[in-house]
Amino acid sequence: MKQFKTVTVLFILANTLPAAAANLSVGDPAPALSIDTWVQGDPVDLKKDKGKRIYMVEFWATWCPPCKISVPVLTDLQNKYKNDLTIIGVTAADPRNTTKDVKRFVKKRGDEMPYSVAMDKDEKTTMAYLAAAGVDGIPYSFLVDKKGLIAWHGSPLDPAIGDVIAQLVSGSFDAESARKQADLQAEVNRRFQEVYLYIQVEQWSRVWDALVGILKVDPGNIEAMDVLMQVYLSDKREKKVFRKWVESHIGAHGQDVEVMQRLARILCANPDVPKRVPDLALNAARASYEASKKQDALAVSTYALAVYQIGDLERAIALQREAVSVATDANGDMVRETLDFYTQCMKLQQLSQ
Repeated sequence: MKQFKTVTVLFILANTLPAAAANLSVGDPAPALSIDTWVQGDPVDLKKDKGKRIYMVEFWATWCPPCKISVPVLTDLQNKYKNDLTIIGVTAADPRNTTKDVKRFVKKRGDEMPYSVAMDKDEKTTMAYLAAAGVDGIPYSFLVDKKGLIAWHGSPLDPAIGDVIAQLVSGSFDAESARKQADLQAEVNRRFQEVYLYIQVEQWSRVWDALVGILKVDPGNIEAMDVLMQVYLSDKREKKVFRKWVESHIGAHGQDVEVMQRLARILCANPDVPKRVPDLALNAARASYEASKKQDALAVSTYALAVYQIGDLERAIALQREAVSVATDANGDMVRETLDFYTQCMKLQQLSQ
């Protein structure tokens, strides 16, 4: 990748940044729902029903492809937590998303869409939630705890949503930690706005500095790492500058399993072979492996990948077997399939000798 793919970066930023300054955040009281028609499910009054259940207010439309993908995810969550959670799919009417369209959509899915569905009244709910949170994309969800406060907001396709719901149900949700995380995300979003502006005017030094700044406040931010790599690959930064940043990041965060694992993966995924830094990829992967005390399957598997890329296939297989031994249901298939790949490579290597 010798030429900088500005469109790729802008796509990343467009899916990362809010459209405007947000004044609705985690810990704030959930706005009232202003509903014109309840297409499915009983009417909900968040203030009146406070203390009884957990609510998810999810914004969607019939014409939105990701919204359709989110339907089975929401269905699984509603079925799993039916005694504690009420999901409300709120949609605003437009020429492509009339009340008739929505009713037809819901009826066609039947039991495959068992949660409440409501038509927004004059977009008041959309404004109170999406616009107030500085968000202009759907699908998008807000979780409301039993105190009537916003506990989390983001895409319903974000795997984190299941963990937050489980914590809310069990009573283990840490509201203060969630608020701090939300504040961090707001700061990161603000800084990404700067990155966007600097890209538009091709001020690459400022793009680089802004991305490095994001990674100082959010060391594991995968989007910032990815764009930083693209800036480097586009010849906007020399290899020695890139190496210096990677070395400093390893030095500052070498004990953070996830940060090192993400950094190593980004380095290993570099498609421009002459521009790879295999020694630093190995250092980051080893740091993640050691910090995890060999108990995190993804960290162990990442170390195996870095070792594989420097040509030590036998050691890579041994490490990948370690990864399999500590894998969970969530990552078991991936690490086993990777082990199969390395084993097949070893067989081919032996045949070629």
